[in-house]
Order: sequence, then structure tokens, then C-alpha cells
Amino acid sequence: MSPPVALDPARHGALRFDAAAAGRGRAIAQLGRGEIAVAACDMPLCFAKDGGTGRFNLVALMALGGDNLFAGAGGFHATYMPQAVLLGAFRLAEGGSGLAIDPADASLGARGAALVEGGAATPLVDELRHKLRRLVEDVAAARALAEALARYRLLRPWRLVLRRADARDHALDGLYTIDEEALAALDDVAVVALHRDGALAAAAVIAASRYQLERLRQLHDAAWPDARIVVGELPADE
Repeated sequence: MSPPVALDPARHGALRFDAAAAGRGRAIAQLGRGEIAVAACDMPLCFAKDGGTGRFNLVALMALGGDNLFAGAGGFHATYMPQAVLLGAFRLAEGGSGLAIDPADASLGARGAALVEGGAATPLVDELRHKLRRLVEDVAAARALAEALARYRLLRPWRLVLRRADARDHALDGLYTIDEEALAALDDVAVVALHRDGALAAAAVIAASRYQLERLRQLHDAAWPDARIVVGELPADE
């Protein structure tokens, strides 16, 4: 990722956006609350703590210690592409077109839909700005969900270990998942409060999505048959 620069029709007249190429090099995608059900069809969902703020962000895992397993030469091979992946090359900006770009992103280049035509931004730029604004709101809703789950002590560390064929282990730390024992032990007042907020259903989907780890392992082994791995979970207190 390179520093974003303002989209300038004079400088970027030939630049195009290839949505199918988005996601290359991204191992984790931040999610909005509205993406939980669709993203869970393909990817394990969990929470990652922001080192600066201490807040939890909802994320989808798209790799196991390497590159994005869903993004390939033929496009993005999943039933759903997270919005943060699709829009990864763009940022909201003040003035001008209202959009900034990461010129190094794989989705920007000579192929795809035009961002500039006739010296002016195309309607696609307006569409991208709108999607970015919606994503910002949805991510804020996901953070509010995480805060509610944390308040009821429903998050626990999720420690993954990748064991390679040469017996070397690689740990993935800093992730959190749903504490299903704590979820089952909630009192009636908490259950009603979380249900009315939609948090109970969201927690159940996030908990179930852990089993998509096996899909990631299969994709990894198919991509690198000579570097197969076994994925395991360590106890939170180990």
C-alpha cells in the first residue's frame, strides 16, 4: 500500500478500475455489520483489537499466514467480496473529485472501468464515494456490535497455530472470537437485550464461521501443494 493521492483528472486520465483484481495482497478485510451473513459464507470472521485505540474491529480472514487465498489471476473466487476489499484502492478526500487513490493497488491500472473521461470524473467516481460513505457507517455499526459483545464478556482470544510439513509452527495472535460458553450462560435480561439489538444472531453467525478455517486450509493446500499445513486452535490461556 502506498500513500493515497487525490484523484486528479489531469494526472489520472488513463487510470481504470478493475474490480475483479481487487484484494491481491490483502490477508484480512475489515467488515461492516451488514456484511456478517454474506461474508461468513466464505470466510472465518473474528475480531482484531486496534493497537492504538484498544477497540475491536470485525474482520474476515482471507489467508493463513500468506497472500489472499480468494484473489487470483482469474478474479476473486468467493461468493462475496468484502466492501473493504472492493474499495481498498480508494479513500474519501476533501475537495476535487472527493476521492483519493492508492496508485499501487492491484485494481488500478490499464484495465477495467474508466475513472476519468473527457477530462472529468465519470459517474463511477460518485458511485465509489457513495459506497465508501456507506462502508464507514457500517464499520462504525460493527464496532458498536463489538463493544456490546465485549461488555457482556462474550469475546475471547482466538489463538491459531499453523503447522507446516517441516514441523515448523506459526502462530496467529491478536484475534478474538465468540466465547460460546459465556454466550450459553447469559441470563434472560442479557439475552433479550442482545436479541433486540440483533447482536445475538450476529454472534451466532460469527461463532459458526470459525469452521471456514478448513476452507482456507484447503485453498492454501491447493495453491501450494508442496507446503501443506495443519490448522489448530490453542486454548485461550495456553
